[in-house]
Order: sequence, then structure tokens, then C-alpha cells
Amino acid sequence: MDDTIKKGYFDTCKKHNVETLVNSFFANPKWESFVSPDDDKYHLNASGQITYDNKPVNAVIQFEMEGDDKWQINAFEINEEAQNDLMVAELINEMCLSAGN
Repeated sequence: MDDTIKKGYFDTCKKHNVETLVNSFFANPKWESFVSPDDDKYHLNASGQITYDNKPVNAVIQFEMEGDDKWQINAFEINEEAQNDLMVAELINEMCLSAGN
């Protein structure tokens, strides 16, 4: 299931897959997958350092599988603080711009 997410695309950035975007935007990206005991759903976390407000911060994007071939971003955290949907959209935009749109 990792590959379903990693090889997938964001609607706003179809030129690069998720894995390429994360690996080019995050410093030292780490990938970790698990099934949540809370909802029995498959999750894939991508974590590492990004630059936010001109400072290095720790970031985590959590992807969640919805069925066999659909996924969504379930959470985005900066320094362990949950971010809202606007920040998620900004992250996707910045990753896409960084990868050469």
C-alpha cells in the first residue's frame, strides 16, 4: 500500500508523484507505515525537516488509505502542532514549486 500513496499524485500537482515531492522537499525524509488501532486504517507517515518562516522545523505528513486505491492527507504537523487545511494546501503548493511544478 505504500506504493499506492508514494506513486500517487496530488490533483494540483500531477507532474510529480508524492514520493518525489516529499523526497525533494524534506531534509532526510523518513517513511513509516502502520495500521491504526483506533480506526483499523492503513497510514503512511512522511517526516523530516522543512523550512517554515525561514527556520528549520520538524514536519510530518500523514496519509490515510481510503479503500484499496484511494488515499488522502489525514494530518500535517509542524513541530508536533497540528496544522489546518490551508497549511496543507500551502505545503502541497510549496512542494510542487520546489520540484519544478
